[in-house]
Amino acid sequence: MLKEYIHASIQQPVRYRLGGKFVTDIPWTHMKRSTGDYELIIALHETLYIQCESTQFEVQPGDALLLPPDKIHQGFHECPPGTSFYWFHFLFPDEREAPVINEQELDQHIKARQTKPRFQHGDTDIFLPFFSTPKQIERLTILFTQLLDVANGHYGHSRAADYLATSLLIELSEQTVKNFHLTSEQTSTDRKIASILEWIRLHSLEKLSTGMIADQFNYNRDYLCRFFKKETGWTVQSYIHMLKLSKAKDLLTLSDESIGSIARTVGISDERYFMRLFKHYEKLTPSEYRKAYPRIQLNKE
Repeated sequence: MLKEYIHASIQQPVRYRLGGKFVTDIPWTHMKRSTGDYELIIALHETLYIQCESTQFEVQPGDALLLPPDKIHQGFHECPPGTSFYWFHFLFPDEREAPVINEQELDQHIKARQTKPRFQHGDTDIFLPFFSTPKQIERLTILFTQLLDVANGHYGHSRAADYLATSLLIELSEQTVKNFHLTSEQTSTDRKIASILEWIRLHSLEKLSTGMIADQFNYNRDYLCRFFKKETGWTVQSYIHMLKLSKAKDLLTLSDESIGSIARTVGISDERYFMRLFKHYEKLTPSEYRKAYPRIQLNKE
């Protein structure tokens, strides 16, 4: 079955309508509804069971789902306590529904783009998959955090949230285009690094070390370090830190947990080390970061 994508031109920013972070502490099933907006969902914890018309989706942490306007969507299975996801509604500048293309048509667009010199692109097209697992989901969650903070911050500029929402969609589009051929024609090396990245992501809140990862995949430690750096541009340790701090930032903005408790939750037992690490990567202390992003809207229904 061919995947489908939204193909839109955004010479002007999209129009942000509303958004938030959904969290449930009880078993929950998505209501049946239809809206006149597009809705982008990025799952954070547990599995969201939702269907659009007759197509069912099991949206797991790290997945992105785009729901089109005027289509009935509803839950088809009960979601467990702890299910959470970011969401926001938007419209394209002309408020018309964007055309849908398939994989073959996307391939043609990508090839046409690649034949032009970069400085001649002048390209305002974006390509958004209805369902995907972005390889750099942390870039999207960071943008989501900023978007929701600005959207609830009563900025004087009326289009601040529109521009951030547009930036988020462009990021999703760029990841889609960049990884399109990689997904369909993965090499052995691609599969290896994808397996390593996924394993680290699943165990990122544990006390991880490069040696543990090397043992898991039967690699020499030094070989793993060189291979990982070559394929991702990150050191293994930096990637682990990035995942831990991504979770920590989530907790700092969405909970009242103490700094020490958050450090332990992300697998760092030494609170002072956690604070130094956070300041090194984010250029802010955990407390400063918490004060900087206080306005993310939570909803439970």
